[in-house]
Amino acid sequence: MLLLAVLLFVASLYQRVLHGDEAWIGEQAYWAAKEGVVRSELFDGFLGAGTRQWVYHWLFVWQAAGVIRLVGWSSLVLKLISMAYLGLFGLICRPHLRHYLATTAARCLFWAVLLLNSLVVEYGFVFRPEVMLMCLGFGSWILLQRWLHAARPRWYHVALAAALAGLAAATHLNGLIYLVAGTGLLGWRRQWRGAVLFAGVGGVVFAMYFLDVLVHDAWSAYFRQFAPAIGGDKSGQGFALVLRALAEHKRFFHSPLEAALSLLVLAAAVVLYRSRWRTPRLADATLYLLLLVAALAALSQGKTTKYMVLYMPHLCLLVAVGFEHLPPRTGWVRVLLAVVLGFYTIVNSVYTGLLISRHEDRVVRNQQLANQLPAYRYARIVAPMNFVFNQIDAFTIQGVTCYLLLTQAGQLRPNGQALFEEAARRQRQLIILDDNSLKEMSLPRPVSGRTYGGYRYAYRFHDYYIYKAL
Repeated sequence: MLLLAVLLFVASLYQRVLHGDEAWIGEQAYWAAKEGVVRSELFDGFLGAGTRQWVYHWLFVWQAAGVIRLVGWSSLVLKLISMAYLGLFGLICRPHLRHYLATTAARCLFWAVLLLNSLVVEYGFVFRPEVMLMCLGFGSWILLQRWLHAARPRWYHVALAAALAGLAAATHLNGLIYLVAGTGLLGWRRQWRGAVLFAGVGGVVFAMYFLDVLVHDAWSAYFRQFAPAIGGDKSGQGFALVLRALAEHKRFFHSPLEAALSLLVLAAAVVLYRSRWRTPRLADATLYLLLLVAALAALSQGKTTKYMVLYMPHLCLLVAVGFEHLPPRTGWVRVLLAVVLGFYTIVNSVYTGLLISRHEDRVVRNQQLANQLPAYRYARIVAPMNFVFNQIDAFTIQGVTCYLLLTQAGQLRPNGQALFEEAARRQRQLIILDDNSLKEMSLPRPVSGRTYGGYRYAYRFHDYYIYKAL
């Protein structure tokens, strides 16, 4: 099973399809490296993002900016940042597993369940912060365990655990779940001084996230940009938090992919309950996992399943412990676990297979199209966000998604034709759309030679539709 997981992961790397967020976050890192400020041409015209972006994944973006300055900007460089954190996670996790899993078979099962998971496969090679958060959060957990269970605990274990949790929160606001869970666990264990130290150090480190805003006194701009991210002014208040937390099951049973993992974890939990195997470490691990789930349920604005990656190692650890402590003479339990594990293996293999089947070299295709447009080099254009790879130096690109957000915000009429009108008003010389753009903007498939607003449809190149200004 572990061999299958490794083979599928490696196979998925070939011409990995670009993720939309890679263009968005990657462009922020590009400008941070080039100009020393975070902004976005892709979202120019939306809440001042073209001038300055105040709401972004602070540590993740500036870290990438440092990498870009060293080795250059490309989709591969950005993707490798996440893969590096997956490798780092493996290094810090390996020695820690021995405290929970006594046998090699159980430890191999942990890695198989983790690496076979299609979410880990996908986001392990996508420029998004989830795997970085998983690594930092698990590192914080390991240090907390050393504080709680070492024969001679050291205060620096708590301080370092808090620092890692704070760095996770400064990477992505969902990383706050590690601060909540760590403080909650220490409080539950009546380690009051440790809880205060953990919350204090973690809070100070997390405060770096607001450094730019504080220095430039840009709080009004920050909250104006932050409001759409939380769905409006009232989404984080009162009863809405309760309703959001109560709907957390939608994350765990969103599709067969998440349901397979959830069933496997529940089956392992049943086994552990029946086996009556208990240790202080297992009790801590279970409580910490529950606190992570509860904190994410309250803090996360949606039920996006990719955020399960943040506590995926803790879920997989529970599964491996359950298999290792199967009680004797319980044939039906063994059959149940085998069936659920088989279901998990099949479902994740299928999802990863679908990811592999979507492979394409979008960077090469973008270059081929750019070669056909020499007259528009350095022009102001509208295009799908992924066109920035690697055309960010050749054009000034405003993303089609910007127009979608402007429409959702009520700043444009809910009519796809408004895209052409607004692009002409902003003096965009060229519009490039694809099938997804047409669908998002409710636009018909273009007809050769026909005009749309101030643009004439010129031709199609693969899945791109090119409109030129009149």
